[in-house]
Formats: sequence, structure tokens, C-alpha cells
Amino acid sequence: MNDQFLPQGDELVPALRTAGRVLCVWEHAGEKGGRHLNGRARAVSAMKRLADVAETLGHIVASASEPSLVEEVAPEVVLVDGSSHHAVALLQNLRSDCQTASAFLLAVVPARARDDLLESLRAVGADDFLSADAQHFEVQARLEAAATLIRARAEIARLRDHLSRQARVDDLTGVMSRRFFFQQAHRECSRARRYGHKLSCVMIEIDHFKSLSVTFGEAAGECVLRATATIIGQWTRDSDLVARFTESKFVVLLPETDIGGATRAQDKIAQALASHRWLFESGELPVSVSIGESELQAGAAFHRVEDDYISEGEETGDGALSTREALAGLLEDADAALSVARKGARMPEVFVPYTAVPASIERGASAKKRPKRSE
Repeated sequence: MNDQFLPQGDELVPALRTAGRVLCVWEHAGEKGGRHLNGRARAVSAMKRLADVAETLGHIVASASEPSLVEEVAPEVVLVDGSSHHAVALLQNLRSDCQTASAFLLAVVPARARDDLLESLRAVGADDFLSADAQHFEVQARLEAAATLIRARAEIARLRDHLSRQARVDDLTGVMSRRFFFQQAHRECSRARRYGHKLSCVMIEIDHFKSLSVTFGEAAGECVLRATATIIGQWTRDSDLVARFTESKFVVLLPETDIGGATRAQDKIAQALASHRWLFESGELPVSVSIGESELQAGAAFHRVEDDYISEGEETGDGALSTREALAGLLEDADAALSVARKGARMPEVFVPYTAVPASIERGASAKKRPKRSE
């Protein structure tokens, strides 16, 4: 289509470099006679002429007396007979239909259309207007500009979705990103504290990951991370939050689950990871993991919160701070259990809750015990 040219006087107007998808919609002339029939016939004739011009310019064109070909065409630009008595309803339908909601709606109107007609058409979704007797070069310019604008909008929407996904999903593993995990975990922790529900956490870390990546290459390390995330996802529920917490560490938040449930989940994940063959290229990688679990303790107070375990939540005030501290404590406990597992020790069967005393209370108790200085 790029080789087509349109005669215009003594000149040749080149066709569009990129073909646009155009739908031309008009109303039948009807059965009435007189001026109405003549006016409708002229409008239909003008719409057909514009459709022919668009096709000659290299566009992919579908023409119909009603938008029945929308799904087949997936139009970028829709030419609508703006002089029709049903133009307002037609524009409303096109703008509300998911197939044409983002299309550029170009209303074809008489050369001397009344201002009130233009205002009414624009109010229901018309993006611009085209004269029914527009010359070829004007049709070309309008269609090209409309198609370019629609593609730019689509690209912006695609980039926006991509950025949104990047903020929510870890690119390498496909699980939640750390930032998005904290947002969701804060809500779950707040809900658990408000209604007294159980909430537990499982922390999984790939042992000696840096050494593995150095020895077998970065690609091998990435392969292990992806496989680990996949296995964790297979052995967790849809309601669980799975995220990549650090470079080689994953976290699973288990709503409505006590420490016993977390231990059972940990065992299933551990067995699945242990039985997996970590194949890479022509060999098998020596991979092992350490896992720890914890449970949110109602009413627990935390006087020490590491930066790694805290992130800003949506709430504000003392309640939000308390929720962030509770979540940080839950993650710290799971990481502490993981450290024990990493050293080869066995976690106790009975969970010991975090019972640290706030620093402010410790200072107050010390002040009471301090003997008074004799005068």
C-alpha cells in the first residue's frame, strides 16, 4: 500500500506510510421521500466517497449502515454520519462500547453545520469534525493525524501498564515485588490485628546463593531463583502473598493461618524444593534452602525494628505505626527462625512468641530501681 498514490490535480499525493483501521458508519436513506430522502442520499453518498478516499489512501476500511463490523475491524478511527438524526445515539454507543471506546470518532458534517449541532456531537464523544465535501488532502491529513494520536495513546497506556506491573511484580521471578508486598502485607496485618485473626509468615532463602552465582554463572543463579519462585507458588494458596524479599530470599504471608499451619506450609515447600532437580545446561546444581516461620502475636510490643523489615503503610498515626511495628516483628521472627535453620538447628515444636519489652519501659524500670543519691 505504500506504493499507492492518489491523483490530486497535477500532483500525486503519497499514501500513508502506515495503514490505519477505519470504520465508516452511516444511516440508510430510508423510505421517506422529498427533501429528507434527498438529504439522506447526499449524506450517504458523501460517506461512501470518504470511505473510498480512505481506502485509496491505504487505510483498512470497513463500511456499514450500522457498527456491525466493529469486532472484525477493531477500528482506530470511526467516521460517523453527523447529519443523521441518530448521530447522537450512535456516538454514545460507540463511546461506551469497549471495542471503540478508545477510537478517534470523526463526525462528518455539512460544510456549514450549525454550532449547536457541533456542540451536541462533541458533548457525546465526537473528537473532531470533517466536512462532507472535504478535499482529498484534508481527508488524508485528518485520518493520518487521528491514527497517529490513537497509536500514541495506546503506547502511553501500554507504558503505564508496564510501569504499574514493574511496581507490583518482580521482573525475574514473576512474584510480588518487595514494595508491593509491603503494601498488601500492611493491609493484612492491620486486618488481623483489628479482628483478632491469625497471621503467619514463612521466610525462604537459597543457601550460599552468591557463591553459586559466582561458581556457575549469573544465568544459573537466575534459573534457580525462577524455579524457586515457581515451586513456592505451586505450594501456596491464592490468598497467600508470595514475594521476593531480597536477592536470594522469598517471603510468604499466610492470612488466617496460625503457626501450626505455617509449619505445615513450610514442610510442603521444603519437600518440594528438596525433591526438585536443579538442572542447568548439562549438569545439576547443588542447591539447598533454609526456611523459617513465625506467627503474629496479639498485643506484642517491639522496641527494635530493623530498616529491612519496615515500609510505609497507607495508615497514619499511632495505629499505623503499631501495625508497621507488628509486621516488622513478624518478619523479624521469621528471619530469626530462618537463621536457626541455616545453622542446621531444628526449630522447637512449640512456638515461643516475641516478648521483648519496649525500650521506654526498660528505661522506666531502671529508673525505679536506681537508688537515690544521699543528700
